[in-house]
Amino acid sequence: MEKMMDDTTFVMDGYTIDLDQLYRAMHSQSVLEGGIRVFHGNSNDVRAVKRLLHDLFDVPVRDRVHPMNNRIRKEAEIRMAALGWATKDPGRSARYELYRRL
Repeated sequence: MEKMMDDTTFVMDGYTIDLDQLYRAMHSQSVLEGGIRVFHGNSNDVRAVKRLLHDLFDVPVRDRVHPMNNRIRKEAEIRMAALGWATKDPGRSARYELYRRL
């Protein structure tokens, strides 16, 4: 289950996820497109969100979508959108628009 620690940190499936840290990792790999900062998670030179979750928080990941990683990634997407930090393009796209200024 999930436990909320504060607005930017939550625990799910035993993993503590810091949205600020995740957002900063996404932001560092983003590009400006028409004045909008965009993170392209499917680009070859960018670490996808599922890989960032593994690198930052040791959430399991495989070449195919790992169910636990997928649940945590979806929850992080929902929470970042609720905070007004980022929105993911609909569908299976790995494109996120980033709104929070660092």
